[in-house]
Amino acid sequence: MADWHQDYERRYKELKQKGKSFFPYAVFKDCLVAFLLFGLLAFLAWKLGAHLESLADPTDTSYNPRPEWYFLFLFQALKAFPGSLESVAAVVLPGAVFAALFFLPLFDRGHKRHPLDRPFLTGLGVLAIAGVTALTVEGYRSPLVNPVVEKNPEVVEGARLYRQLNCAYCHKIRGKGGVVGPQLDRVVGAESPEWLERHFRDPSAVTPHSAMPRLGLLDDEIKALTAYLKSIANEPFTQEAPKLFAENCAVCHKIRGQGGEVGPDLSTIGSARDKSFIVRYIEDPAKTNPKSGMPAFRGQLTDLQIEDLARYLSSLGR
Repeated sequence: MADWHQDYERRYKELKQKGKSFFPYAVFKDCLVAFLLFGLLAFLAWKLGAHLESLADPTDTSYNPRPEWYFLFLFQALKAFPGSLESVAAVVLPGAVFAALFFLPLFDRGHKRHPLDRPFLTGLGVLAIAGVTALTVEGYRSPLVNPVVEKNPEVVEGARLYRQLNCAYCHKIRGKGGVVGPQLDRVVGAESPEWLERHFRDPSAVTPHSAMPRLGLLDDEIKALTAYLKSIANEPFTQEAPKLFAENCAVCHKIRGQGGEVGPDLSTIGSARDKSFIVRYIEDPAKTNPKSGMPAFRGQLTDLQIEDLARYLSSLGR
């Protein structure tokens, strides 16, 4: 061991005498590489931009959360530790791996550097890389939990404007928000889109003594807000709607404990899905969710019946 250490020190001194000092030579190279990488990132950001999703919507249960590619292995590993065991995969195992890497220099004190000269540790490293790669590929290929639902761009823009204009300071939607104005999901269903558009242009002209100020909105913004509010509104339905559900849906679905158990319980469907989604799903379930076993009702029910049934279902759970 002493001979090896002396030979190491002798070779280190020889190489050091032949080399160049860290400053300014190595520092210049590091700065040059960092500048080039920064320039590349700035160019990509300028030309390609960053892909940003829409603002988070806690009422949207159709969203499929997916991590970036470098966390897909952990995303996939969590599936093997359901329920209360998730903390084992999310905290305990990664913590153990980082602890092992941190203390590795204390365990591996050999003087050999070639990977083939340390087969045990090299094998562990290869197995770890292979495992992470396999989990990443499997996580990338894993199917989406929720069906992808195409959203109306006007509704998405209207929801953004609702947040941007701080409408929740005065109004509630589904029990959340201010109390200065009415609860919107309960009142806008009875109003026509034309009435809502006139109200957004000049509230006091439509509703005398209204405390709502004129917002100076553009026509496109007014249409977007109207589309959003109509999408979350409790629109009136006829007395035939519950009968339509009992005749066509109750065999598989239940509401408030009454009905079948083949499909999901729809007692609170209105808190998770809006009317437009329910209409599309009733018309052709397989188009929204290819794995659905529910038959299509387009052709079996008229458009007015599907609209009536969707209004009834979207009011449940709100």
